[in-house]
Amino acid sequence: MEASPTRVIQYFNGEKQNLIPLFQRPYTWKQSNWQSLWDDLMVQYDLGDSGTHFMGAIVSIPATSTPVGVNKHLIIDGQQRLTTISIILCALRDCLEEKAATRIQEVYLKNPHCELEDTLKFVPTQVDRDIYRSIALDWKVPTVETLMDQAYHYFKNRLSKEFDTNGEPVVPVKVLAILERSLQVVMINLGSEDDPYLIFESLNFKGAPLTQADLVRNYILMRFRHSISTGGEQEVIYDRYWKPLENALGENLTEFLRHYMIKDGYNINQGGIYTAIKTKLKSIALTKNVEKEVKSIQRFGELYATILCLNPEENKVIHERLENIQSLKITIAYPLLLRLFDAYETHQICHMELEKCLGLIESYIIRRTVCKVPTNTLNKLFIQCIKNFPETNHASWLHNLMISGSGGRRFPTDIEFDKAFLSSSQYGQISTRFILCRLEKSFEHKECVDLSSATIEHILPQSLSPQWKQDLGETAEEIHAILVHTFGNLTLTGYNSELGNLPFSEKKAKLENTHIELNRWILQQANWGELEINNRAKTLLLKAKEIWTRDLN
Repeated sequence: MEASPTRVIQYFNGEKQNLIPLFQRPYTWKQSNWQSLWDDLMVQYDLGDSGTHFMGAIVSIPATSTPVGVNKHLIIDGQQRLTTISIILCALRDCLEEKAATRIQEVYLKNPHCELEDTLKFVPTQVDRDIYRSIALDWKVPTVETLMDQAYHYFKNRLSKEFDTNGEPVVPVKVLAILERSLQVVMINLGSEDDPYLIFESLNFKGAPLTQADLVRNYILMRFRHSISTGGEQEVIYDRYWKPLENALGENLTEFLRHYMIKDGYNINQGGIYTAIKTKLKSIALTKNVEKEVKSIQRFGELYATILCLNPEENKVIHERLENIQSLKITIAYPLLLRLFDAYETHQICHMELEKCLGLIESYIIRRTVCKVPTNTLNKLFIQCIKNFPETNHASWLHNLMISGSGGRRFPTDIEFDKAFLSSSQYGQISTRFILCRLEKSFEHKECVDLSSATIEHILPQSLSPQWKQDLGETAEEIHAILVHTFGNLTLTGYNSELGNLPFSEKKAKLENTHIELNRWILQQANWGELEINNRAKTLLLKAKEIWTRDLN
């Protein structure tokens, strides 16, 4: 390893090519970063030739290349700074007269008289290469909105509209001179025996923090040869497996990787994803076997996209079950779902068995939520499910496992569920609106109403008005305290803000044209009190027990 101070412009001078490896993230600097760098330039601009500005360290390693062509170096740390400097050079080129512009282009941005692959002095990671090539090589800014073209416009506007401390317009040629002479870095060159990934992993990055998924991607790609030429190993692995995974899952990628490891029985927390996957991959010696594991990750990623309803499942019942699990945010069950969908895809389980398993998971969660069973033991239960995952009879296995649980792992019986549904306060739980919506859908109206904007309404209002106290009688406060938040008193409506604590007769008038079946029974009542609330709860309970049964149908 060699380290020495140098001007940052040296990375763009001479016949060379600096490449950002695939395991680096795309360009992420935004206006606050651009502003900070511009302010540093303006400080040096006002000082003239008397000062220098230190920009930190740039870490690189020689890249294996063919005997012909330009020397290539992989930038392990410093890509955001070098990318931004190259964009400033492009903006300067487009603000200067022809001779100076040509000098920037021919000296700092491209290697003249080279093959196309060697033309650019600086090559971003694959995600950004087309955008950068358009700006730097083709002299045009793409119409697609990206951080790179935003940065270009930011610096070009500064160069054409900025004033110095004396109130004079900024002179682009002087900015170029400052960039060439005053911006310094520490150049750290790694030797061929150094492991670039270990260096990369241990650096204290000043930019956006790396996610666990970033670290996993970086480690995986570093297990393959550097992608310098088109079709190199890293590029193939990235394009074939990782890029489709990123496109399919987006911001869900990190959590998927955690659930991918948990599906094999590992209990991984959110901060331990990278370490767990790295440990697993380090035990795989052959590159072809590493690729098999990456292929497996990508395949399970597709299953995960189906579980998240990002890729709609063709089977309507299964898709609806998944939507319910999504609405209830039962993420703790996702590793088990990965195992079930893997079995479904490989024809170890039929669609009817899968439907039953998904229904059991939904019923298990709903009954526990209504009965207010603590959730702190659920993780252990689902880990146990995964560790004992069967080869056949999946629905019977899952049902037996659930009904055999006791205490914090119990699957509430009808007796417990009935009592909680009828008399327990339910308003404020994440599942309450879902339960009401699901009950509404169970009426199977031929013209189902859109419930997306419907909110929960208390028929007996949360605050008793004098009229309501009179209607309820002497025990109004007691009735209110016991029943106001129970299912018998809750419904769905789009008129929530208009209903408030209106008297029951006025609420009925407002709801007269309702399309929500849950409200039909309410409209048939002359009064609204303890008897009506309890009777409605019993009616809803019959439907609830049909939907969220404890039995294996």
